Amino acid sequence: MKKVLYIGNKATHDQYVKGIVPSHWLYGAIEMERCGCQMVWEDESPSLLNDCKLVRASRPDIVFIPNLNLHRHILLLVLSALGIQRKPVIAFLHHEPKVKKGVRSWLYRIALSGCRHIFFLSGKTMESTVNNRLVNPAKCSLPGWGADMDFYDKVTTSPGDYFVSTGKENRDFDILIEAFKKTGAPLKIITAKEHAGNNHEYLAQACKDIPNIEVILTENTGEVYGMMIDEMAHAKALVCPIRQDCLNYCVGLSTITDAEGLSKPLIITRNPYHDPHRTRGFNVVESLDDWVEAIKNLSSPPRPENTMERCWENMKAFIL
Repeated sequence: MKKVLYIGNKATHDQYVKGIVPSHWLYGAIEMERCGCQMVWEDESPSLLNDCKLVRASRPDIVFIPNLNLHRHILLLVLSALGIQRKPVIAFLHHEPKVKKGVRSWLYRIALSGCRHIFFLSGKTMESTVNNRLVNPAKCSLPGWGADMDFYDKVTTSPGDYFVSTGKENRDFDILIEAFKKTGAPLKIITAKEHAGNNHEYLAQACKDIPNIEVILTENTGEVYGMMIDEMAHAKALVCPIRQDCLNYCVGLSTITDAEGLSKPLIITRNPYHDPHRTRGFNVVESLDDWVEAIKNLSSPPRPENTMERCWENMKAFIL
């Protein structure tokens, strides 16, 4: 039995155990545990020494990082690259490092070489990271992160009459509001009051005189996902408006996964970091006119090709 040190967010695991969130929020760690791995659940920290302390305390066979933040994990990775830290590190890299030149780029290249294997959520992110010579392509793969169908199959759905937006990251609420003002279709905007420095509390005031738009502001925690999944399950369709100036990573992929898992139609901003097969069959839009047209003429949702079960099948050779 392999011991795996998970360094991410223990609260997410606690929420999974309670049945609040799906397993794909843990990026394969639940599937590792189901296959017999002994999991050690720990939080990441801004402290550079945190990883080394956790490795020393737990003595794992493998270190698994579900969302690799190079700033927080750089010491562990550099020590791994130099052979001082000998526990294999396997991670998901969600964003390509922005720095391409200079000392920091050189340091990132060394740090990433400290990973035994790196999983990516987007083919474009992997391609860009490889082309900028930040990683060895032999260490990279796309496992196909997708819906935990065990979770979604337990959710009761119905074809409601309203649209719902549940995202909080780099969302273009202005174009969304304008499109639904034009169509008059009922919309629920469910989002965190604040996320990543963006305050969304203005939405309540902005929509107070628009009768077909309801704004529900929540705390920024996974504990509210149960309410959100219920709203999505009984919606006519999901909507995911993404800011055009933030199309530099696969923002919106979680909403795609919700739509796949619930078999709901989706209207989503075109993002080059979404692999084409993930948006095939959905309503992909760019302009305000596109939004209006898609709201009026929804297409049927596709069957999910990417599931967490398939993702784990592609991951486990690097873990077990």
